[in-house]
Amino acid sequence: MIKEHNVVPLFGIPLCQTQIQPYEESEKFLKEKIEYVERSHKVSYMSKDDYVLDNENLMPLKKEIETQVSEFMHGYLDIHEKHKFIITTSWCNRYEHDHFIQEHYHSNSLISGVLFLSDCQDTANIVFHKDKNHTNIFTDTVRLDHKDEFDYVNKRSYLYHQSKMAISPKKWDLVMFPSFLNHSVEVNTSTTNVRHSLSFNVWVKGEIGGGHSKLVL
Repeated sequence: MIKEHNVVPLFGIPLCQTQIQPYEESEKFLKEKIEYVERSHKVSYMSKDDYVLDNENLMPLKKEIETQVSEFMHGYLDIHEKHKFIITTSWCNRYEHDHFIQEHYHSNSLISGVLFLSDCQDTANIVFHKDKNHTNIFTDTVRLDHKDEFDYVNKRSYLYHQSKMAISPKKWDLVMFPSFLNHSVEVNTSTTNVRHSLSFNVWVKGEIGGGHSKLVL
């Protein structure tokens, strides 16, 4: 019988979901003091400011997010500590009734993240999509049928053959992922609950590599 420890998720794409302590003053500032503009096609609202975390009122929150990014990159992924990861752009999102965001990825960034300022179970999930050029096990040459239900608790088999995965983060959950990973937000079907989140991009600074391949950023 094949068991979990017999199978390695080789060349996997890391998706980190953790939770930070509440920053209630920051939450109030982001929801009430930030100026929002309507996105094209009127699918949601976003902050007019693309650098919201540079606001002096949000410095404690920014430091917490930077700590979590460092823990993810240095602590979990074992990236060398000489590389410093910095937040470049950061913006707020507001999804009211029938709002959504289509599938997309973030350019000019290594790691992206979303801090959730409301419970997604009351509004809309965030969905991560496998790129069609990324093959886990089967290509589109043949699309094998799968069981109607997957054992998400005891098996990781869905990691190998699913084309997308939806998660429903709770308030103060922080989700981090490679910026090339396609993602979207489902339609907010709630007529009473507004979905609030803070998104950000991360780049690296420092000396990378050595010799003729050395790069200093």
